[in-house]
Amino acid sequence: MSEPQNIALVRRWFEEVWNQRRLETIDELLAPEAVAYDLGGSGATTRGAASFRAAAQMLQKAFGEMRFVIEDIFGSEDRVVARLTATMRHTGQLGDLPPTGKEVTVPVMCIVRIEKGRFLESWNTWDVATALRAAHAPMDRTTMF
Repeated sequence: MSEPQNIALVRRWFEEVWNQRRLETIDELLAPEAVAYDLGGSGATTRGAASFRAAAQMLQKAFGEMRFVIEDIFGSEDRVVARLTATMRHTGQLGDLPPTGKEVTVPVMCIVRIEKGRFLESWNTWDVATALRAAHAPMDRTTMF
């Protein structure tokens, strides 16, 4: 696929999966063997659509109000880089942590490798600590899942 097509796929991903909560898009755009490195924080990696879907459902349940805005996006060959801002409100249970109602804004950066129109790998960096503090997580907790 062309770089503009790959960029369009990443835009669609954030709009549909995260902003519209259309989890069926995961099955359409994520390769079966896909790996999302550090999705839930350093070392919290998902492998495959079922693992990613479970992580997305957990995050969407805990942060019932969530909006991703793409600030910058560009592509090179089979990779797309996106810099985003996520606004999240902790409205649901996050593991053993009850909702606090706190809203946070966190920066997000990701690199996605696309093959044959599907996401094969992604490298994710985002301010997990700030999101966890909104949920009143203990200071030693460093990942979402």
